[in-house]
Amino acid sequence: MRVLKFGGTSVADAAAMERLVAIVGTRTGPRTVVVSALASVTDRLLGIGELALRDRAAARAGLDALVARHLEVASALGGNGAAAVEPMLRGIARGAERTVDTIADTRAVTAPLLDKLVAAGELWSSRLVAAFLAEAGLRAQWIDARHVVRTDGHHRQAAPDLEATEEAVRRHVRPALALERIVVTGGFIGSGPDGATTTLGRGGSDYSAAILGASLLADEIEIWTDVDGVYSADPRFVPDARVLPAISYEDAEILATFGAKVLHPKTIEPAAALDIPVRVLNSRRPSQPGTRIDNAGSTGGAAVAARGSVTLVQVTARGRRPDRGFAARALQALADAHVGMLVGEVYKGKLTVAVDHSVDVETLRARVADFADLETREGLSAVCVVGDRLARDPRLVTQAFAALGPRHVHLVGRPGGATSALAVVVEDRDVQDLLARLHEACAGGTPVAHEAVA
Repeated sequence: MRVLKFGGTSVADAAAMERLVAIVGTRTGPRTVVVSALASVTDRLLGIGELALRDRAAARAGLDALVARHLEVASALGGNGAAAVEPMLRGIARGAERTVDTIADTRAVTAPLLDKLVAAGELWSSRLVAAFLAEAGLRAQWIDARHVVRTDGHHRQAAPDLEATEEAVRRHVRPALALERIVVTGGFIGSGPDGATTTLGRGGSDYSAAILGASLLADEIEIWTDVDGVYSADPRFVPDARVLPAISYEDAEILATFGAKVLHPKTIEPAAALDIPVRVLNSRRPSQPGTRIDNAGSTGGAAVAARGSVTLVQVTARGRRPDRGFAARALQALADAHVGMLVGEVYKGKLTVAVDHSVDVETLRARVADFADLETREGLSAVCVVGDRLARDPRLVTQAFAALGPRHVHLVGRPGGATSALAVVVEDRDVQDLLARLHEACAGGTPVAHEAVA
């Protein structure tokens, strides 16, 4: 059993669809295909939702343009195929139009309405992929992702209900696979307990693939994108970055959390829990081996990643002698405010953590107000080095600190306590130079050929 996920650039147009068909056709046995919306469609839909507040006609025109784009892709199917899929595409569009009208009438862009609107992207793309597979003679069955991926009721970034999803997979997906059909569904979207459309957050199609892979006890999850695999650094900033042939679950998750764009951070957890290998591959260069992510994977050195828009939060206990429970109370306040830490440290009566810039500072301040003061600093970035050698070779840590030089370092720590990772929080202006220096110091070696496809 294999789950194949194709990102937006891998389903961007008719040529991409043909490449997808060729890839799926080379696989044998049970297959489930999970697809993102066509490239840029999710952003366009979000923009249409905002536009509907001001100009209903312009928002409708934006939707018409998206429908035309999908119909143009469908035209490559030929007469019968295009004629069969067109009513489905237009039916999805009518649902999106109703949502636009609701936004315009109520003058409110709510999270549930945005989820309904952006879901059209994956519904369109998955319908197209199923049609292209069928046109090529492959027995494909489209299944609405909202009938399979069940979530809580939190919109825009829902959490999966794994037990309910497994039951839905048993009822909807497994029978189709038993009939030797290729299941095609959209990523990113699901449904809450009340049946309302939900989404898993940006980049959530990777997460959908991992959730379905875990529910199906897949042999492997393939993530098809537009680069050759996971790199030792972002090639845009570090020219000698190289593709990693293998990497561990833990290191892959940390790299994704710290800004590596090739994977959604949450993709790893469902796969790692069941020891299902994940492979990152290039849909434009399918002969390349890609990067294998599993329990035994090794970078053979190290990799670096960085993310901007980081906020440093300092929670300081009041009084000269903070009580022994200060750290626990402060950490609980972060959890209650749904603040995800990138890295942090506790020293006596002060907790310092690096968090995503979107944190609700005032809510967090209110949660600690009765026992601590809170200060924040914005305009920072977090840079992380990962690799099994970091745990085995103390010289690598020394080299990493040497690479920091005279820069102002606001925080140093090991993300999640991982011995194979080291993270620092620095000024935004220092990031690119620091990435290159850390890569040279910790991930150096003879680079292998690579090609990033835009």
